[in-house]
Amino acid sequence: MRKRRRPNPDSEANIRRIDTKSRAKKQTHGFQVHFLRGDRVVTRMFSDSLYGGKKGARRAARKFKRATLRRLPRRKFVGLR
Repeated sequence: MRKRRRPNPDSEANIRRIDTKSRAKKQTHGFQVHFLRGDRVVTRMFSDSLYGGKKGARRAARKFKRATLRRLPRRKFVGLR
């Protein structure tokens, strides 16, 4: 089975890169961590400006992801087998 190619190479599993278009009124640049586990939704944004740039925001997002995955229950795959 081939791995799905991500449209944004800066994104990774459960972490998306958010960059608004340059012509937008408000600019948003950062990484968003997003999980769905049962009825729980966990989303958090790590802005480049608050974390000292792209590297700092990615580092904080990865740290948050690791800590959150430890606390959340494992995914349950439901479907036909």
